[in-house]
Order: sequence, then structure tokens, then C-alpha cells
Amino acid sequence: MNKLFTLVGAGLLFAQNLSAQCDTTDITGDLIINSSSFLSGVYRVTGTFKVNSGTTVFVQTHETNGCGKLEVIASEILVEGTINGDYAGYLGGTGGAPGLNATSLTGDATAISSCSNKDNTGIVQLEGGKAGTAGFGPGAATAATNGGLSSGPKQQCLNNDDAAGMIAGSGGAGSGAGASYGGAGGNGGNGGAGSSDYVGTGISVSSAYPVAGGTAGTGGTAGNVYGTLGGNDIQLGSGGSGAGGGGRSFDNGLGGGNGGAGGGLIILRASTSLNITGTISANGETGEAGGQGGNGGATGKCCSDGCDDCGEATLSTGSGGAGGAGGGSGGGILLYSDAAATITGTLNVKGGNGGSGGTRGNGTSCDYSATFCGSQSLTANNGNPGQDGGAGGGGRIKVFVPICSNATLTPTTQLGGGTGSNAGAVGTYFVGCSELSVMELAANFKLDVFPNPASNYVQIVGSESIENAQVNIIELSGRIVYSNAHSIGSEALSIDISTLSQGTYQVIVISQGVSVVKKLIKN
Repeated sequence: MNKLFTLVGAGLLFAQNLSAQCDTTDITGDLIINSSSFLSGVYRVTGTFKVNSGTTVFVQTHETNGCGKLEVIASEILVEGTINGDYAGYLGGTGGAPGLNATSLTGDATAISSCSNKDNTGIVQLEGGKAGTAGFGPGAATAATNGGLSSGPKQQCLNNDDAAGMIAGSGGAGSGAGASYGGAGGNGGNGGAGSSDYVGTGISVSSAYPVAGGTAGTGGTAGNVYGTLGGNDIQLGSGGSGAGGGGRSFDNGLGGGNGGAGGGLIILRASTSLNITGTISANGETGEAGGQGGNGGATGKCCSDGCDDCGEATLSTGSGGAGGAGGGSGGGILLYSDAAATITGTLNVKGGNGGSGGTRGNGTSCDYSATFCGSQSLTANNGNPGQDGGAGGGGRIKVFVPICSNATLTPTTQLGGGTGSNAGAVGTYFVGCSELSVMELAANFKLDVFPNPASNYVQIVGSESIENAQVNIIELSGRIVYSNAHSIGSEALSIDISTLSQGTYQVIVISQGVSVVKKLIKN
């Protein structure tokens, strides 16, 4: 569905509701953004598209309207303010529920919090926390695993020396993993285990059943990297998997939070001039926290003898906290110009951090002292905290201009993966000099760059002879550090790189509208 809006003057503000899902909106004249607005879909502008300084254009999220993209096609594009596509990509997974259920093979499920069948042995089992769900998108992270079941004996009243009960806390579910796009996300960490440990003095604890703490759930797995380094494809960022739910003890744990959403998608295509001095951002979202583990506690005294001691109660240890949610991956930024281009602003596609792990459930204690009954103490230990979620990987930034040496391409780029139990990898930044035919590897031409890593000189050899090929060496920031015309073929071309700083570069060989890209590491 196309919509036509005619603007009378070049400075006239387009005052309609600018949200159009992923529909296409045609505008005759200029589209000047003077106040913060939400945009979505494709805008074809015959004149100038401009975001004024101090103004922010927010990209409608994929969750809101199934789009998550802003694409502008105009004669001239100027971004002096901000285009914010943070968290506008695919959603993260939902958080897991806490462990809630208490069961018993002996019919004593209520013994976790009250007296049950006081003169006989019995066992109580507690449900572990549940894992969050997988995220969404091509690089979505998979779900973690549930926390483990725990168990332990309840108290038993005896003629002499009553036996205390000791029920272990269950395990927290594992951490969500980070999503991937240009860089790989980080795998999720583990949840926290419930404790099976206790310390007693002058007291007997029932040995009818083992005290078995719930095992920790394991973390989810990061999604796969997708898309190409140098093709003209660009996509939304993907979502991290959800945080786990905390384990159960005397108290219930808490549910986990959602995984971080991926960054959105921003495409700007200019036919005469592209000028970016402001900020374009498509960062991934930080995951939410894992569920807290339930605290241990003690029942009332269940026996009727004269010594109201700790052996008459059932205590429970602390349960495990759950792992945090995974971060969303950075999104995509694609910038085209058919003519002039000046890009000196900031381009951000950072991955989101992993959510913090859930706190442990605390244990409890009982102390007793009486003249004729003696002294007792019993401490049920604390559970273990969950680990942080895995971090999201960085997204992708691509810039295409006709002639790299004629453009000013010195943006500040932020491509990093987030932090978490496992960090996300850095995303990609690519500068190409042919809008329609740049590709990671041309089908009919192979390029070798060696040694790699290199210190002083790098050799370039092609699978066939090409005259007057343009050879560019570009920093990941987009700055061209070497540009010259050479003949490429079976005889090695030697280029002095001794003055370059240590780091990662792109070697781009351009001939007849086709660019071949190789990564170069400078020692």
C-alpha cells in the first residue's frame, strides 16, 4: 500500500502519523524531522530527508508492528540528530517460571512447611526452576535447561532423641544465551545448585532418605552468525533466550526475566548526497535478571514430648538462583550513496549484555538449650547464585559509495559484543565501492593475501591477471589507509604495511565493478 504526501515547502514538517508498519510511503518534496517521532517502513522522498540536530527518530519495534525497519530513499539525506533503532529487532525469549511444586512418595508433601505424619519417616521432593524460552530471529539463542529436583527426609518423632528433617533446596534453571548476527553471541552460564549441606551439633537428622540438593540447570547455546560481510543484504538483530526461574525451598523462588531484543534495521539510500554527522544506532538489548532462589525455613515443632527441641522440626536449605537472560544481538545499518558521501558521525550496532544471575536462596538455623534436655544447633546452608546470561554479538554496518577515495568516511563505530557469562563477539564493518556488485568473494576471481598475520609486507596474488585494479586497505573504522592502482595476477604484489598500527584491516581489490574482500591482521 503506497501513500502520497505532497509537502509545499522545503522546510515544512511532515506532520502526519509516520508509523506505517513495513508499508511504503511516497513523499513529493522534502521530509524534515524537527521533533522526535516514530518511523517505520519505507519512505521514498523526491527531495531531501533530514533529521535536525537535537531530534531523535525512533524506529518502531518489530514487536509493535512486525517491521522493526526504517528505510529512506531520497535525493539528499542529512542526519544531524539521531536515528534510534535500539531494541527494535526480533524479541528475546520469555523468562522461566520458578519451581513451585512439592511432591512426596510417602504422602508428605506438606511437610516442607508444616507437620505431617509426625511419628513416621517421609520424603519431600521440590521442583526445580524452569528454563526460559528461546529467542526469535535467524541468530536466536536456544533455551537453557531446567533446574534439578531436590529431596530430603521430614522429621520423625521418636521415644528418645527425635530426628530432625532436612529437605534440600532445588536447583535454579540455567542462563539464557546471547543472540548472534555479525558477531557470535555468548553461551549462557549455569544456574545455581540447591544446597544439600547442613551442620548439626548435639542433634540427630533423619537418615531415612538422602538429603539431595537440586542440580543447576545448564546454559543455553548462542545462535548462529548470519548474513554476509560485504553483500548488500542487511537484517534485523536477533533475540537472546530468556532467564531461568529460581529453585524452590520453604519459600518459592521468583520467575526469570525476558531475553534482550535484537537491534533494528536502518537503511539510508541517497542518489545525490549522503551526510551523516549525527548518530545512527541499532543496539541489542540487555537481558533481564534470573529468578531468585527460594529461601529455606523451618516448620513448627511437631512432637509432644517435654523437650521442644530442634529435632521436632523440619528445616530446608537454600535453593539455587537462576541464570540471567541472554542479550540481543546488534542490528543492521546499511548506507548507500550514488554520489557524494560524508559520514563523520557515530554508527552503533552493539550487542546487549547478559542479564544478571539470580541471587541464592538463604538457608535457616535452629538453636535450642534447656537444663534437662541439653543443647542443640542445626544450620541448613545457603544455596548457590545463578550465573549471568550470555551476551549478544555485535551487528553489521555496511557503507557503499561509488569511489571510496572521493568520500569522507571517518565514522565512530561501536560494534562490540556485550558482556556476560560469556562475551559476545565483535560485529562487522564493511566499506564497498560498488552498490550493486560488492560481494565477499567474486565467483570467477580468487585472491590470496599472505603472510597473514603480517608485520612489514603483505603479498597479494590473484587467480587471473587483472590490469589497473584498485587496491584499498581499510581500517574497521572505515578509514582508508592505502589506496592505489595495481596489476594483479600470479606474480605476487608486495605492499609495505610496516607503518600501520597493529589490528585488523580489510584488503579490497576492485575491478570492473566487482570487489573482492580479504581480512588482514597486522602484527
